[in-house]
Formats: sequence, C-alpha cells, structure tokens
Amino acid sequence: MAQLFANDTIEPLRAYNVRYVILPIDRILGRVIRNPNYGGPSVGPFGWTWRPEISSANKPLFLQALQESIANDGIRNPILCWAFSEGIYLTFGGSRVLASSRCGRSTIPAIINDYTGEFSACPEVTPDNWATFFTDPPRDAEFASPGFDYHYNLERARRADHDPAGFAWTDTKNDWVRKEFSWIKEE
Repeated sequence: MAQLFANDTIEPLRAYNVRYVILPIDRILGRVIRNPNYGGPSVGPFGWTWRPEISSANKPLFLQALQESIANDGIRNPILCWAFSEGIYLTFGGSRVLASSRCGRSTIPAIINDYTGEFSACPEVTPDNWATFFTDPPRDAEFASPGFDYHYNLERARRADHDPAGFAWTDTKNDWVRKEFSWIKEE
C-alpha cells in the first residue's frame, strides 16, 4: 500500500468548513499529530505526522473512569477530526474513541475540519456556536487557518478522583503517577 499523506499526494489547501458530525468510529484511520517533535510519516498539508493508532491506552485509571462515565452518562464532548481526501484523522479525543468502542458504541460525536465537502449537510460549527456542542466547553478554542482547534484538557472535568496529580503528572515520586503514566522514567 502506498504511504498515506506522501507530500506529493495532497492537493493544495483549499476551502474547508467546520461541521458537527455523528461519526462512525470505524471511519477514523488514525491520529494526526501537530507537534513536530513526534516522529511518523509526513502529513503534507501542514507538516504534521500521523500514526495509525488512535489511542495507546497508557492511562489505565483514566481510561477506566472515562469508560464508566461514557457507559453511565454518554459522551460529553466531541472529538476533533480532519477530513482529507485520504480519509478522516483524529486530532484530539483518542481516549474517548477507545472508551466508546469498549462500551460497544459504533459512533461518536465529532467536530470535523472538512476539506472534502462530504459533511456539508451537517450542522455548521461557527465562532458564535462552537461551545454549544460541548458539555464541558474548553477554555482555549479558536478558528484560524488551517481549521477549528481546541485545547485537550476538557475531560479533566470528570476525572478528579482519577487525576490527583492534576497538571503535575511528571512527579515520578508519586505512586499514582508511576502507575498511571508507566512510560515516565524516574531521574
């Protein structure tokens, strides 16, 4: 199979729209990563990288809490995706996708930066209405080139019992942190 997103296969950037979609989970091909410090095949339009996995389940306590919450209360917030001619790629919400799948759900709410026009019949997400699509509107959200974006920390609203470290999750002396973030190495 040819490498997805080879630099010479992406057509030049063109108009896009931002839509709210109930998306079949199996349409998501992988994750685009906007941080250039992560390795992976090149994504032509924005110099991003992509990975075929959606979530690596590295945070077992959080994933368990999220799965229980989704099973009991549903999905509170949409994931963020990009639709290119090559397919649909997730930016934020991999844990929600994984937990939803484990709960037996086949669809998930998504905000999609649509470069294909496929979702033009779905509700438009605008600077005036974007927050209405969230139960927990994120603090940081913006409409800018190349599309709608928001900060990922919105799921902290339901993980207080499973996130005692808060933003200090790199404290390797904390037993909970070592269990939840097993990839962190003590220095």
